[in-house]
Amino acid sequence: MVEKAYVVMNPTGIHARPAKKIVEAAKICEGTVYLEKGGRKVSAKSLVNVLSIGAKHNDTVTVSAEGEKAEAAVDAIGAVLATAEAE
Repeated sequence: MVEKAYVVMNPTGIHARPAKKIVEAAKICEGTVYLEKGGRKVSAKSLVNVLSIGAKHNDTVTVSAEGEKAEAAVDAIGAVLATAEAE
């Protein structure tokens, strides 16, 4: 199990474009990948779930993954969360 916490740096939070990138990054891992915020844990492989956690700028999101390539998936999702691009 790999688990890391990241701060959402995008000024508009996690909206459609970064959420899509998170789902794509989650698919690197053949096991399970989760995002957790405020006690709510959702699958990072579902666009609806990723959007549903409502992560805003400066929120802390914990990314956890288990399985083949778990660390690569966590790092890739972390890179999306830590990017400040305002798209």
